Amino acid sequence: MINYFSKNKGHLKICEDSLTSSVFDLLKYLPAEIFWNILRKSLYHDKLPSISGELIAIKFWEKWSPEGTSNSNYVEPDIFLEFIDFDIIIEAKRYNEFQQNINQRKSQIQSYSNELGSNNKKLYYIQLGGLHSIEDEPNEIDIIDVVICKTDWSKLLNQIIAEKKSIEDVNLAQLNSYKRIYNDLIRCFEMHGFYRKSWLCEMKITNRINTNNINRLFDYAK
Repeated sequence: MINYFSKNKGHLKICEDSLTSSVFDLLKYLPAEIFWNILRKSLYHDKLPSISGELIAIKFWEKWSPEGTSNSNYVEPDIFLEFIDFDIIIEAKRYNEFQQNINQRKSQIQSYSNELGSNNKKLYYIQLGGLHSIEDEPNEIDIIDVVICKTDWSKLLNQIIAEKKSIEDVNLAQLNSYKRIYNDLIRCFEMHGFYRKSWLCEMKITNRINTNNINRLFDYAK
């Protein structure tokens, strides 16, 4: 499917949901500990457990009871991750600034309590993209035990690239499938306007600029 769209065989409607689905539908194929490592290290604040255990379920756009919220029909979190000891809601926004809504967050936490509060599990609520601030925030709802976390698409992409680099020089056949997943993830980000960045401090520069050669920077072949 990625090649179908990236090779212009069909038209992909670029939107918040296509970005969310294309990235997390690939991440879920990684072993739980790798998936968890990427997600945890992408956060602005170290608030997730160091070990997650096995991922029981990942669900997209569940429809939960709106009781106690301003919604009339249902409440729809973008992603719901279920682990043995805790649960996670991920609310994803298309861009990296000023889209997260505190009332939407309250509604989703209330709706989670309606549906699953009797399980007495800790809930982590991850704001992905659309942040108004990267400052840490306490939970403003006392219904359940919930931890507010923050990240954005650029940090998630950077962590995926870091994971890919960590295995690039390892010649083990079982790692090839991981490399393919990472490559497809990076392509999904690129299709949605998020690109790898190369910093000058990380580049291998063979020709240094000094007072003797600076004038030649602007000598063009004629």
